Order: sequence, then C-alpha cells, then structure tokens
Amino acid sequence: MYKPLTDWWKKFLGADVEKVTISNKLDDDPLFILTSQYGFSATMAKANKAQAFGNQDAGYMAAKKTLELNPHHAIVKTLLEKVTDLEASNEGLAEGAEPAELDSATKDQAKLLWNMALLNSGFDIEDPSALTGPLSRVLHQGMGLDHESAIEEVEVEIDEEPEAEAQGDGEQAGEPDEELDLDAKEEQAEPEAAAHDEL
Repeated sequence: MYKPLTDWWKKFLGADVEKVTISNKLDDDPLFILTSQYGFSATMAKANKAQAFGNQDAGYMAAKKTLELNPHHAIVKTLLEKVTDLEASNEGLAEGAEPAELDSATKDQAKLLWNMALLNSGFDIEDPSALTGPLSRVLHQGMGLDHESAIEEVEVEIDEEPEAEAQGDGEQAGEPDEELDLDAKEEQAEPEAAAHDEL
C-alpha cells in the first residue's frame, strides 16, 4: 500500500538515505531517521566533527540513514494520495514523453519534513538554506503571498537624534565623576607621602 510513497522518498532523497521503510513505532512524528549499527550515530558524528583532529574523510563510517514513515500520520497519508495520483496520471504515457512530477509546493513541504526529521533525530543540517529556503516559500504560500514578487519599499521616518543626545548627556555627566575620582586619589596620596617623609 505504501510502496509508491517509500519509492518516491528514496528517489527524492537519493544518496541521503540508505532505505525508506514504514514503522509502527512512531506516535506524533510523521518521519524519523535511524542509523545503521555499523556507522556513526548522530551523536558520534557530531563528536567526530567537533574534534580538532577528527577524521573528516571517514566516509566509510558515515551514518547510514534509514527514513521511517508513520503510516498513521495525516501528513504521510496526504503525501501517499498525491504520489498515488501522480503515478496514475503517468500511466499510459507515450514513449519519450516526460512524466509528471509533484508540484514545487509539495516538494518544499517534503524538504521541510526531511529537515525536521534530521533535527528531531539529532543530526545537523549542513546547509541552512536547505531549511530556510523551503520554509520561506511555504510561509509565503500560507499567507497568500507570491514568493517571487519584489519587495515593495516604504518610507519610514526614523528619529535617531534623541538617542544620540542621551548618549552625549551621559558622556558629559561622566566627566565630572572622573575629575572627582582623580581629586580623591590625590588627597589620599598626600597623607601617605607625609607619613613616608616622617619615617
């Protein structure tokens, strides 16, 4: 039943995952990432990366990720429907015709789900733009805005003079304090010098 979705995720993520499976162990999360016992766990990968002389090229020990899908989660069910509809629309294509793909909004949502699963599973996101880019587009879509539209500049009056004056007053107020401190030090030094002369 879920094979079209697991196949789609594997193709979508490519080398980022070793395999994609269905799991009944998940409760609230739509996705979760497990690692193979033969490679670095998320914590071990972080520790190796943080070491000054860590072996950054230890590709053979890189975490081999398994993506687990929660079949009971509404998001996973919705993705399954979209992938199933996509496969149905691509059936009977003429030879040489390019198959249809999921829309860009759904792909952005899938990227967000993947990055959320990385963070929830203890992994770092190497490229922050892989998270912030899709997130920005999804936010624009949710607010009914066009992500590609130019930003409209507006005139804003910013009065910075009061702050500058306040800083100037603070500096002027601080000068007499410095003079008082110097006078106090001189007065304190005079008795000490007189005592020294008497000795």
